[in-house]
Amino acid sequence: MTADPSSGPTTLNGIVSSSVDDGDTIRVSRLDGGLRVVTETLPRSRSVAVGAWVGVGNRDEPAAIAGVSHFLEHLLFKGSSTRSAQDIAQGIDAVGGDLNAFTSKEYTAFHARVPAWELDFGLDTLLDVLADPGFSDAELEAERQVILEELAWSADTPDDVVHGVLAENLFPGHSLGWEVLGSAESVRAITPDDVRAFHDQWYRQPNMVVVVVGPINHDDIVARVDAAIATRTGGARPERIGPGNEVVSDATTIRPIEQAHFARGWRAGGLHSDDRYGLAVATQLLGGGWSSRLFQEVREKRGLSYTVFASVGSFVDTGTLSVYAATAPDRLAELRSVIDEQLADLAENGPGERELEVARGGFEGATVLGLEDNGSRMARLATNVLIRDRVVSVDEYLDALRNVSADDVQRIIAEITAGAASTSVVRSG
Repeated sequence: MTADPSSGPTTLNGIVSSSVDDGDTIRVSRLDGGLRVVTETLPRSRSVAVGAWVGVGNRDEPAAIAGVSHFLEHLLFKGSSTRSAQDIAQGIDAVGGDLNAFTSKEYTAFHARVPAWELDFGLDTLLDVLADPGFSDAELEAERQVILEELAWSADTPDDVVHGVLAENLFPGHSLGWEVLGSAESVRAITPDDVRAFHDQWYRQPNMVVVVVGPINHDDIVARVDAAIATRTGGARPERIGPGNEVVSDATTIRPIEQAHFARGWRAGGLHSDDRYGLAVATQLLGGGWSSRLFQEVREKRGLSYTVFASVGSFVDTGTLSVYAATAPDRLAELRSVIDEQLADLAENGPGERELEVARGGFEGATVLGLEDNGSRMARLATNVLIRDRVVSVDEYLDALRNVSADDVQRIIAEITAGAASTSVVRSG
């Protein structure tokens, strides 16, 4: 099943396979049922990372059972018809490996990292629980309590609360504004049949990407995945409805806490926006590192906050830019003023050449350093193929960052902050 990238994809036994122009170490195959298998062969690596990305998240859930994606994520490693939760836990501990999962707004991810000689265990376990999860009623009820405790922990964490309220206000009445965990009410309402039905509907080949990185053979991985996921054919990807234009401007949440937690956000472009690279650089420059404007002005020069940062939320059809900091209640007005001044200056005058170089260089360096870890390589490939249906090469990504200009940053910040803003504050009464 060897494919020459210059001659396009090849087909063998119904499986379409192609190489990515990255030293021919990365290959992508599409099974008959639509599942995409991606591998990166690293012959000298002593570890292997395996992952499965499923294109469904909490924006795709019915409101009555909001949080079911996250509930399912918790349950998947609780066993299959042939493996118990204890079998899986003992197996991963016995090889010194790592097994984890997470749920986002638009996809759910399951991943493991094990020594290279334990590839069989890591891959077989992952594929087994994806295709044949146990979903016992007893495990479900136990995990329900765990998630309710997780919700309680989040409600006791002011920075979680301030960002949760901000999301609700930026996307009022839309599932993008929902808490990924769901609510206590919706989690209590989820039944075993709800979880099984959700898995049966969405955990199917057209909506899945499996990635393996390490000293492996692509064709062998494809054959094993094809056999293990053979029953998960049919189905489709979620059809998503974008949010309306309404934004709720301000919200204050009262909690018995010492600091005032402040977050402000705006709508921004999504994952397919032409400005996505410029926004990434602008966010890094604004509040992404020690040398960023907000860190220097808010923390280093004025001592207003221990933690301050800017961040981006990116979805298929929209996105957000937000800033966050926490300070003493009597200094909140000063904090807001300093943040507003920095945003206004960036929108009016743009960045200096040196700070732009630092921001771009920070992204470039972080990208290259991340490639030293098989897990990071695996996650990059998985999200690329799930979201864009192709692998964006590292050189293509770095070139796009290097092409971001000072004018790009100025324009993007000016356009975003000219839109409706939402402010979320959590403070004591």
